[in-house]
Amino acid sequence: MPTTTHLPSGRTHHWVGAAIVSMGHGDTKRAEHAARTGRHVLDDRTRVEVLEVYCARCRVKYSRRSCAAPCTGVMANAG
Repeated sequence: MPTTTHLPSGRTHHWVGAAIVSMGHGDTKRAEHAARTGRHVLDDRTRVEVLEVYCARCRVKYSRRSCAAPCTGVMANAG
């Protein structure tokens, strides 16, 4: 993974991974809980395949170039 250039506070990217997480086949309880709470807890043996990595603030896709550039977005409740 490339080294991140140190940028002024508030201008750094907040990298997140988009993934598909199975709720099980035909189990509406898990799906309903995830839809209602925005959470789904996985056990420690579960592996999640990351489909894409992007910045949660400015939505730019991760690359060596975007990693070095300042973030132009704003994220509510960033922390």
